[in-house]
Amino acid sequence: MSAAKVRVAAVGLGNRTCKYLSYLMRNRDLAELVAVVDTDPSKILKAQEMYSLPSSCCFNSLDGLLSSGLDTDACIIGTPDTSHYELTVKALNAGWHVLLEKPMGQTEEQCKAIAQLSAATGKMVAVCYVLRYHPYFLKLKELTERNDIGRVQSVVHTENVGIDRTVHTFVRGPWNRKEMNTSVFFTKCCHDVDLVLWLAGTDVKNINPVRGNYVFRPGYAPKDVAPRCMQCRIEGKCPYSAVDLYLRRKDWIKGFVALPGESQDDMLMRVLRDSRYGRCVYDCPENDVVDNHKVTLEMESGISAEIIMKSLTDNTNRETVIECENAVIHGDETVIEVRFKDNSRTETYDFGWTRSLGFHAEADFHIVKDFMEAIKEGRIRTRTSSETALLSHLICLSAE
Repeated sequence: MSAAKVRVAAVGLGNRTCKYLSYLMRNRDLAELVAVVDTDPSKILKAQEMYSLPSSCCFNSLDGLLSSGLDTDACIIGTPDTSHYELTVKALNAGWHVLLEKPMGQTEEQCKAIAQLSAATGKMVAVCYVLRYHPYFLKLKELTERNDIGRVQSVVHTENVGIDRTVHTFVRGPWNRKEMNTSVFFTKCCHDVDLVLWLAGTDVKNINPVRGNYVFRPGYAPKDVAPRCMQCRIEGKCPYSAVDLYLRRKDWIKGFVALPGESQDDMLMRVLRDSRYGRCVYDCPENDVVDNHKVTLEMESGISAEIIMKSLTDNTNRETVIECENAVIHGDETVIEVRFKDNSRTETYDFGWTRSLGFHAEADFHIVKDFMEAIKEGRIRTRTSSETALLSHLICLSAE
């Protein structure tokens, strides 16, 4: 179908899907948005207006779209994680290609089934592993392939989740239970595992995890804490204060919805007073997800690799140290430094310019472009097809 536009349906109108659609709206020669699906009527109405869609192309379920007979070539699935498997299977069986947010599924069986069904139907599942499309990480990969730097010997890669994201999403939020999210490490770091496999190889021999929920437990609370931050005498000194995060700094508040007539501050006071997000981090007894996780991989080649998820840090970047035969590569997602072991020279590559680009340095756009071009060219694989992404999923699940 090289000459025709790809007919695309968007399933789940959340943040990620809308970013991908923004690229399609600016590149209408690649694809045409023919339908949207979401359970939220307000998002459907907004999509109708934004994308000039008739109501006959808007659905509250994928089943509704499938039964409509609307001609569709592919779909973008950006729904909650627990629904990915079921929706992807339906889309593949309908004969559609799928651009799928990570993770593919919630179990080893589900992830394998998606990769197998993709192969059996000849329809592509491209997993949104953004790191393989990011200019900074592409440079890391390029450096590991240079003859003068030599063979990779070890990789240590750290994903700094950050305090604010951790307490908002994985301590106070509804994703603080395994049944909602499989695991923080799986959800947050499956594409970090994929990155390490890309750098170090896929001949994994052993997987050794170390993990735990060591911090936000009731028995570890300081003296004089209150059940809610607004009532707490030590709130002003607490690094996990919900009052500071939401009311003072106005961070992580996009998901909060004001009632009719409420100002933003009134809304935030209500959230702090009445909702789960105003609780003390040590008073969330249902929290059973890990707050730290390290996975060590041993390769048949002798290369070793570590993937570390660090929650309680002010940093929100990724740090990578690659030990090679002739040099050590160190990157902090802004600057890459290559130091040669014979002290002959040091090379520095500054990627600070990517910070101003947005959309993960436009890697989000490159994911969509690769997916659409693959369909138009008759390819059934992209850089992050389900076949490639499967091993990182299995490693994460094994590490649990």
